[in-house]
Amino acid sequence: MNKKFKLLAAALSLALVVALSGCGKKNVTVTPEPPPPPPPPAAAVEPPPVFNEPESFLEVDVDAEIRAAFQTIYFAYDQFTLSPEAIASLEVAGNMMRQRGTLRVMAEGHADERGTSAYNMGLGESRAQAARNFLITYGIDAARIELTSFGRERPVNPNCDGDEACHSRNRRVEWRIIGR
Repeated sequence: MNKKFKLLAAALSLALVVALSGCGKKNVTVTPEPPPPPPPPAAAVEPPPVFNEPESFLEVDVDAEIRAAFQTIYFAYDQFTLSPEAIASLEVAGNMMRQRGTLRVMAEGHADERGTSAYNMGLGESRAQAARNFLITYGIDAARIELTSFGRERPVNPNCDGDEACHSRNRRVEWRIIGR
C-alpha cells in the first residue's frame, strides 16, 4: 500500500504543480479605435426666391425708355378687338422690341368683374393673344412674347357696382418685361 500511496501522492503532486504552473494570465491591452471623424457640415442651401403676389412673374429691371414703350391697352366690354389706340400703343412696343432684339415680354390679360370666372379667364387670354398676334404680325418672334390671363381676379378698380368708367379700367392687357 505504501507503493500505491506514494504513486498516488506523486500523481497528485504532479497535477498540483501542473495546475499551479499553467499559463499565467496575460495582460492584453485593447486599444479602442478612434471614433470616426464627424461628418462635414451640410452645405448651406439657399431657399428658392419667393415671389410676392401680384408680382408672380420675374420682372427684369429695365430703364424708363423700355417701360414707357409698353403701355397698358384697354378693351371694350366683352371684346378682345384692338382699338386704334391699342394698335398705336402696340406699334410703339413693337418698335422697341425690334430695337432690342433680345427683349422678352409677358402679356397679361384681364377682364372686369361681370361674368363667370371661367368666361373672364378666357376673355383675358383672348385679349392677351390679340396683343401678341399683333406683335407677331409686326415682325416680332412669337417666342419672345408669353401670355397669361388673370381674368377678373386682379382688378385695378374692384367693386365697380355697375359704374362703366370703373369697369373699363379693368378690361386690359398689361406688360411684364421678363428678359432683356
